[in-house]
Amino acid sequence: MSFLVPGRIAIANIIMHSDAEKLLTWYNNHKRRLPWREEINVYHTWVSEVMSQQTVLAVVVTKFSEFIKQLPTVYDLAECDEETLRQLWSGLGYYARARNLQKGAQMIVEQLHGRFPQSYEEWLKIPGCGVYTAAAIASICYHEKVACVDGNVIRVVSRLLALSDVWSKSGQSIIQDYVNNIIPAERPGDFNQAIMELGATICRKSKPLCDQCPLQKHCLAFTNNCIAQCPPKKPRRTSVHIELFALIIWHKETNTFAFVKRTKGFLKDTIGFPLVSEDKVIELESILYSLSIQISKPTDNFSHTITHHRISGRVFIVQVIEEYSDSALILQTLGFSAPIYWVKRSDIIEKLATTLDKKVFQLFLMQNQ
Repeated sequence: MSFLVPGRIAIANIIMHSDAEKLLTWYNNHKRRLPWREEINVYHTWVSEVMSQQTVLAVVVTKFSEFIKQLPTVYDLAECDEETLRQLWSGLGYYARARNLQKGAQMIVEQLHGRFPQSYEEWLKIPGCGVYTAAAIASICYHEKVACVDGNVIRVVSRLLALSDVWSKSGQSIIQDYVNNIIPAERPGDFNQAIMELGATICRKSKPLCDQCPLQKHCLAFTNNCIAQCPPKKPRRTSVHIELFALIIWHKETNTFAFVKRTKGFLKDTIGFPLVSEDKVIELESILYSLSIQISKPTDNFSHTITHHRISGRVFIVQVIEEYSDSALILQTLGFSAPIYWVKRSDIIEKLATTLDKKVFQLFLMQNQ
């Protein structure tokens, strides 16, 4: 595979500067219609950028519209109760993004009196707002000449320059510097969106549509027939296997289920079924024996993947006589603090915020239709 030599940076910059207008023209004619692109709105741009991180666009479009309908202003987001926020974020994953989004809204309301930051540097001070998000908002909403680099941009630039190293610090620096140099002073926000759109729809990870690319004649990977190798595969993070046991505490008489707030682990600050490790199961079985309560266990296990965590586990169904006393004792013994949230069976699908909880409940349904 060819590799960018220093002398090519200047040449490529000249080429791309001359082609910036061509890319913008392509974007004008081919950009996807998205609800947050209908008009420039700082709040809408911010929410959409946070939602779009590591989430399929089709899901984001649906969730964004409902989110904005329910929380139309930064004030509404700042004051939103946790359960409503969790439901509005359900299906997007990585709930920490929602918590940080609300923390940012609270900071804007309480410290900035509802005034949005006006620059890239100011946005970096907002909780959960990193380099990419700050650059996207500053360029799109305030026309600041600051480059956005996401996975799509990395792929486009790695092919334009035929880079064999994009994941090291030096490789990332080359890409960031390159985009910083080529972004035009006029329409920087549109340019950032154009190059990302190009990566998402034309310069795709597999089966790129090179014949439709406005930059094809300047693409070194296309010229050197090494598109499939650009960018090289990202080194895989070592997977961590976790075994968990999900506890369904069911009060059959009222047909309600106990939820808790999880205070640690990868599902921290989400509300759902109690999840415990194997050592806690021994304690659980001991206390249930003392209370003359039996456990039923669906024959199937559940499996789930979150980032580099590979999760497998079993479901324990505990049917209690009293909603509060025995349940509180069980959960306190397992390390869960009050309160206990009792959810009606008719409401439970709506209340489940994570895919893992939905898988757990499906195993319950298979045994208790």
